[in-house]
Amino acid sequence: MATRVISEKGIFELLKLLKKRYEVFAPQKYKSEVVFAPFDKTSKLLLNYKTTILPPKQFFLPPQEVLFAVKRGGAQEPKAQRSFIIFGLNLKDLAGICQLDEIMEKEPADSFYLKRRKRAILIAISEREVGIPPGGDLILEKIGNLYRAITPSQIGRRITNLPVFKEAVLNKKPEPKTKPTKLEMMLLDSELLAKAVEWSRKNYPQIWEKLEKICLGCGICTYVCPLCYCFEMEDQTSLDQSVCTRCRFWSACTLPGFATVAGGHNFRPTLKERYFNWYYHKFVRAYKEFGQAQCVACGRCQKYCPAGIDIEKVLVEIVTEFQKAHPKRDF
Repeated sequence: MATRVISEKGIFELLKLLKKRYEVFAPQKYKSEVVFAPFDKTSKLLLNYKTTILPPKQFFLPPQEVLFAVKRGGAQEPKAQRSFIIFGLNLKDLAGICQLDEIMEKEPADSFYLKRRKRAILIAISEREVGIPPGGDLILEKIGNLYRAITPSQIGRRITNLPVFKEAVLNKKPEPKTKPTKLEMMLLDSELLAKAVEWSRKNYPQIWEKLEKICLGCGICTYVCPLCYCFEMEDQTSLDQSVCTRCRFWSACTLPGFATVAGGHNFRPTLKERYFNWYYHKFVRAYKEFGQAQCVACGRCQKYCPAGIDIEKVLVEIVTEFQKAHPKRDF
């Protein structure tokens, strides 16, 4: 059966065509890391990479943004940006965006996120078998020297009508998926993870006491996570007091001031409580609200943690102890 395909050289030509209409961001080398950077004719694309420093949430929830400005005479929102394309997403980051969509659409919906999201086109790329697409607009699945087009959306189908795509009958199959990691296997049973993490607070506190001695409370795990969205807001007034802007910027629930309220009371004064809360939100509260953990096993939190904390090892230990305490129960 014929399918739409594109060559590696054709991908560069595709992005040059799309650049005429959209702002295009693609994975590129930055020192020893990979980042999503604006694409131009001099860009050196990376089609096979593990992960970028920051996840693509940065395009929809910027590290800092002006929500609106109040001047004498009324309020004013920032001008809308032009439509843009994020090219070269890996499947884990694509799944993260799809989960983030569900979170931000839940009432009270985040209108600022949703406005940016509606202007975005998502193009993912995979060196291995895709299976069931998590979403997006276009997925390029590598088969031999070509990339097969998978089009979950109408926009993706329109893109594949561009002349850089050709019809072809592929006799080869894509490379099979890699063996899932322990973390990926645990994420298949979100209910077990939720029960184990919630149980650990009172019944296995030594894990959190141990982590409290290691964790620096810096918040990096939150900043690089595709599914963390803690924020703070601040009103900034111009020197002549003619303009007041409301700004939103990234924060982290592991930071000491995050749970501090008026009067100076802190609901989570210890690092142990704050670090547990991070796990609780991702694996317990998320499961109760959305039916799945807010983690896509991208590995960023472990890679960039200055203390070297490995989320997979932490969860394996918690689940193991939980199952020891409940040997005959079926979860």
